[in-house]
Amino acid sequence: MLDSKISLSASNLKCFGEASQGFDEIKRINLIVGRNNAGKSSLIDMVRQATNPDGILDTAHWHKNRPPQIFVETSITQDDVTRAFPINTSGGQISGNHFEFGQQFIGGRARVLLLPNRHSDLVSLWRHDSSQYPDINGLGSCGTTLGAQPGRNPLSGKIFRRLAAERDIVQEPDSQNQQIEVQENGRGITNLIQCFLNKSHLPSDLIEVTLLGALNEVFGPDGQFTNIVCQQHTSNLWEVFLGQENKGRIALSASGSGLKTIIQALCFIHLLPVLAKQSLDNYIFAFEELENNLHPALQRRLLTYIAKQARTQNFIVFFTTHSNVAIDIFNTQPDAQICHVIHDGQDATCKTVKAFIEHSGVLDDLDVRASDLLQANGIIWVEGPSDRIYLNKWIELCSDGQLLEGTHYQCVFYGGRLLAHLSGQIPDDDDDKGVSILRVNRNAIVVIDSDKRARATPINGTKKRVAQEIKAINGLAWITHGREIENYISGPTIARWRNLSTAPALQNIYDSFFEHLETIEAGIGARYSAQKPLLAEQICAATTVEDIRADPQLSEQLQQVCRKIRAWNNI
Repeated sequence: MLDSKISLSASNLKCFGEASQGFDEIKRINLIVGRNNAGKSSLIDMVRQATNPDGILDTAHWHKNRPPQIFVETSITQDDVTRAFPINTSGGQISGNHFEFGQQFIGGRARVLLLPNRHSDLVSLWRHDSSQYPDINGLGSCGTTLGAQPGRNPLSGKIFRRLAAERDIVQEPDSQNQQIEVQENGRGITNLIQCFLNKSHLPSDLIEVTLLGALNEVFGPDGQFTNIVCQQHTSNLWEVFLGQENKGRIALSASGSGLKTIIQALCFIHLLPVLAKQSLDNYIFAFEELENNLHPALQRRLLTYIAKQARTQNFIVFFTTHSNVAIDIFNTQPDAQICHVIHDGQDATCKTVKAFIEHSGVLDDLDVRASDLLQANGIIWVEGPSDRIYLNKWIELCSDGQLLEGTHYQCVFYGGRLLAHLSGQIPDDDDDKGVSILRVNRNAIVVIDSDKRARATPINGTKKRVAQEIKAINGLAWITHGREIENYISGPTIARWRNLSTAPALQNIYDSFFEHLETIEAGIGARYSAQKPLLAEQICAATTVEDIRADPQLSEQLQQVCRKIRAWNNI
C-alpha cells in the first residue's frame, strides 16, 4: 500500500473547514502534534472513515452544520488508464482514440471524493507532467470509470484499531461463549489475555512468550517480568497479574497506568490480529497520547518497539502526542513524518513539518524547554551539524544498528568557540563561570576538533580543560587525532563517493581535508568547505564499517563511545 504516495484530506470534518486538510502523504509512521483541542483526533477520525467509507458520520462530526467530505489522492498507473480509456474506442466527448488520449495521465494523480457503498467520484486530475487537467466533466464515462476504480482508495477495507487517550485495564467477567470485544478505551483487554491463556483454541504462547518478551524489551532496565497470568476473584471477575523476581505476583490494579498503556499497545499489535485471523499488514493502528504517565525512557522504548514492528510487519501507525520525545525519535527517519495541527479559533489547519522554522513552531506549541534534555539517557556534545551526521553514522555502523540517536542518546551542538563557556565540573551555585554539562545531563561525551596544524602543535587550554573535566566525571572526551573530524575520512570512502576507481587518503592528518579534495577534483574542496552538512550526508552514504575498522584510531574511539552509550542504557 505504501508503494505509491497516498494523500488523504477532509473538509467540514469537525474542526476542519471548507479548505480540505490532512496528510500530503501517508507514511509508515505518522506523528500528529498540536495543542489540546487543536484537531489531532479529527485526523484520526478521518483515517478511520477512509478505511470504512460505509460508516456513517453523525452530525457531531459536521463542521458548522455542513457534512464532511473525505478525499483520497493516488497515482495513476498504466492499468488504471487501460481500464478507464478503452483501446478500441474513439470519438464522443474525447477527440481521437481514448487509450492514446489517456496516456498523458500515466504517472499523474487522481483525486476522488469518497462516497457511501465504497464508491468514489473523480474531482481532480493531473497529467504526468504535474499539470492539472482542466475539464474532468469532458472525459465522460472515462472519467467516471477512472474515479470509480476500487484502487482509488487503497485504505478501504483496511482494519483500523484505535487506542484512545483515556484508557484503562480493569477486572472483567469471562466472555463465556460470546465474541471477545476490545474497545478503544482498553475495556476487554483483561478478558482478551485470559482467553488466550485459558481457551484451548487460542495460542497461550502469545502471552507467555511473545507478549512477555515484548513487555520486557520495552521495560528494559526499568524492570523485568517473569510471567503473565490471569486469576479469577471470588466475585468471578478476572484480573491480570504480573510476576517479578523478589516481588512475586502483583495485580495490575495495583500497578501504574503507564504499565497498563504498554500492555494495551502490545495487545493491539500481537493479539488482536490473531484473534481476528488477519495479517498485520492489513492493519492501521492509531495510538493516542501513549506518553501519558510514561517516563521518557519508557516512551522511547515503547515508540521504538512499535516502529520496529510497523516496519517488519508492514502495517501503518498513527500517533497523536504532546511529547517532544516522540519528535526526537521520528524527526529524521525517512519513513516517518510529523504533522502539525493548529487551530486559530475558527478552523484547524494541518501541515507536514519539513523545515527548521516549522520544527520551532512545533516545539513552541509543546512548550519544550532546554531542561527536557535532562531526560535523555546521555548527551554527546558536538561542534555542529556535520559532526552529528558523521557520529550518528559511525555509531550505527559500529553497533550494527543497535544504538540510535533519540533512543539511546541525544546530540547537542556547542558551536565551536562556545566550548570555552562549557564546564564539566560539578555545578556550584556560587560559581557562574560556565555552563555545566552536568546541569544538562551527567552522562556526557564531548567530541572536539584538535585543530592541530602539525604534530607538535599543542592542544589549546580550553580543549584540555574540558577534556579533563569530562574525564573526571566518568565521561568521555574525544579530541580528534587529526585536524578535524573530516580528517578521518578514508581514501576508499572518497573513491566511492566520487565514483572513482581509487582515491588517495590524506597523507598528513594535520593538513586541510578540503584542500586535499581539491587535489582529487578541482572545485569540490571549496564547494564543500561551505557546505559541510551536505558533504557529511554524502560521505556517510558511502561509508562502510570496513572503512572504520581500517583506521585504528577511529575504531578505538568509536568502541569507547559505544561502550559508554551501552552503559548509559544498561545494555
